[in-house]
Amino acid sequence: GLAIADTLGEMGYGLTVAARRPDKLEAAAQTLMDKGYEVEVVAGSLGDEETVKAVVAAHTARFGRLDVLVNNAGVGIGSAVGDIQTKKLDMMLDLNLRSVVLFYRECVGMLREAGAEHQQALVVNTASIAGKSGQAWLSVYSATKAAVVNFTEAMHKELSNDGIRNTAL
Repeated sequence: GLAIADTLGEMGYGLTVAARRPDKLEAAAQTLMDKGYEVEVVAGSLGDEETVKAVVAAHTARFGRLDVLVNNAGVGIGSAVGDIQTKKLDMMLDLNLRSVVLFYRECVGMLREAGAEHQQALVVNTASIAGKSGQAWLSVYSATKAAVVNFTEAMHKELSNDGIRNTAL
């Protein structure tokens, strides 16, 4: 995530960075600010709808536009199928998939504005090779990443005519 933010900052984008651990987030943000980048920071769990809304609101208030959205948050917790804990299942579903959908929903207006302006708005979603080929003991993780790949393909079909490119890595 930090490398992606660094690259975008180097390209001149204003950055809004978010993560659940404030200490690590602040350290990463300071690294970016030390390079002269404009950085907004929002701490919280990105699997939580209110945190997603807070991130988008903070970005909107600070920068007023959105040209690139990177959905990079994720977690993979391995377990045999008979040992999957509901708390960990919910965490992976919320962070790996639900947050991606919520960020699209909350950002699509600004992305469409950018797409209308220059036809090059971009959304990058972090997936995994596990999203292409299910992995034993990583079944839920694999399923969430497969869903990210498919959701990204659907968003590309839905939004590409609006100047919004969508890709999953």
